[in-house]
Amino acid sequence: MFQGQIRFLGIIFLWITATGWVWAQEKSATMLGLNPSVTVEPFYEKGELDVNILPLVFQKTLTHRFDLRLISVVNLGIRKAGNQISHLGLEAALPIYLTRKPTRSEPTKGFYLAPGLAFTRNRLEAHSNSSLFLEPGYQLLVGPRTSLSFGLQFGRTHFAYDNDTQKWDGHFGFKLIIGRWLGGRPR
Repeated sequence: MFQGQIRFLGIIFLWITATGWVWAQEKSATMLGLNPSVTVEPFYEKGELDVNILPLVFQKTLTHRFDLRLISVVNLGIRKAGNQISHLGLEAALPIYLTRKPTRSEPTKGFYLAPGLAFTRNRLEAHSNSSLFLEPGYQLLVGPRTSLSFGLQFGRTHFAYDNDTQKWDGHFGFKLIIGRWLGGRPR
């Protein structure tokens, strides 16, 4: 199942790359940032958690209302038996802003609703995760090129274990993204 997820992400990447020349006609804003995050699953023992040690964020303006956001997931699993890399993966979301901005070259701000998906491989518990979510949030400009984004994710996660066991469970997450807009035109 994880191979199918990698193919899907590869197709998304190729589509974005292939159509990038169309979007390049008008310069668009790009944000690089960090998404510090901690995960605690119900099946973890007390005191166990995951910390994303490489929480890189790439966000690109696609239209006057739509952005594309990608977040890397490299979790360090804090476990009683010893700490090691637990999850590897990628999250993709499409923030849709309620207010249309005048040009794509300006940093994005305001309320948004973002459908998204995430694919991760949990090496410690031997399963692959596929999450579908909807994230309402707000992107705040705290300077001409600096932004903070706050969002809540609601959705479902599919767990596919190596022993062919599968299950669905609820997904809830809080997003805090700190970023710097490059290129384009600051507000």
